[in-house]
Order: sequence, then structure tokens, then C-alpha cells
Amino acid sequence: MGHNYGTQWSYKKICDEIYNVMHVLNIKRMPSTSECDLITGDSGLSNVIAKSGGFYWLANKLGLEIKRSETEIGKKFENIAVNILENKSYKVKRMTTKYPFDLLVNKYIRIDVKVGRPYLLNGSRVHSIGINKKYATCDLYLIFALDEKDKLERTFIIPGCDLRVTTLSFGKNSIYNIYLNRWDLIREYNEFYSNLASAEKQQNGNVVTEEGDYDVIGPNDIAP
Repeated sequence: MGHNYGTQWSYKKICDEIYNVMHVLNIKRMPSTSECDLITGDSGLSNVIAKSGGFYWLANKLGLEIKRSETEIGKKFENIAVNILENKSYKVKRMTTKYPFDLLVNKYIRIDVKVGRPYLLNGSRVHSIGINKKYATCDLYLIFALDEKDKLERTFIIPGCDLRVTTLSFGKNSIYNIYLNRWDLIREYNEFYSNLASAEKQQNGNVVTEEGDYDVIGPNDIAP
């Protein structure tokens, strides 16, 4: 569908677009941000809703129910992510909302946790997940795809450099299936950062001689 730049949004147009999203998704409640973006093809509708009073205000005005809070379900699976990583012997720090990612693993690895539910779109079952930025601010996306009862169905670990979309949509047979259960990528990133840190420490502990060789500086070489 998509909206051209400079679209004139009247109250009626906003409502018509909302009901169209509901019709396409075959739902009877207020659609979420990611659902609006998925069906319309851009963030125009969700942005104008947010600026016009917000989803809760408009849902109440239209007499529509709001689906279970995405924030609530997101926090639940963020906790699950922490438990999984800690059980794999990683040290995990939860980040505050001022950071553009959710978890910091082993002091270096930036992980953004995303959760998505399935929908019927043109007769096909798909998941839609709001990534919200085309260029990643994390090393890895940890993506939980849920079933219709909010139970875990699939888990993806996708490098940020390989996911340059604002909304991630996928079905059963997806190009992203190569990233199913790729927990080994966290280990690889951990090894990369560990090696980088070791090299930096070694560099800082050495001095270059005139010939270009490195002499290690020991505690006895430092003048009082």
C-alpha cells in the first residue's frame, strides 16, 4: 500500500486505514504499530496515530480493544533471553531505555531482543517484527517468534549487519531460517571481542623501537 510523502491525514482517513488493517489481518481489535507498518508498507499511519493522541486514546475513541501489551510480552522474553544466556555461562547486563539495545553480554556483545506474533496475511501465516531502524545499533538480534498462544515457536539469532529492514516479516520458509538457533554466533562474537581486547592490551603494554620491533615494558623499566 504505502503512503506518499506529504499525505494529508484527516480523522476519517486515519480511521479508514485502521479498519483496513484490521480487515486484512482479520482482527477485531486495535492493530499494533508493527501491524500497521506491515500492512501499509511504511510507518505513516502508526506515526500519525502516535502524534494524534496515541494508540490507547484512539482505540478507546473507536471502542476497540488493545491487544496484550507488546512491552509486557517483550519484557517477558527479555527475561527469558537473560536466563538462556546465563545458563550458557555468559555474563549479562540489562541496559536502560536510553541505550539502543537491550543486553550487553560479556562486556562487549550488544544484543537487541525482539518478539513477534503470527498473522494471516493474504491467506499466508507470517510473523511481523518491528526492527524500527534500517542500520543496526547492536551486534546481534535475538528474535523470538511466538505462536498464536504466545508460546515460543522459533528462535533466530541474526547479525545486525545482515538485517537492514525496518520491519522484519517472514513465513515458514524464510531466507532467515539460516539463523535459526544460531547460538554459536554469540560464541563467535565473544571470541572476536576477546581477541580484540587482548590485542589492544598487548599493544598498550609494548613500545615500538626504532627498528619497528616491540619491546615489552615491565614494571622495573618504569622510572620512579
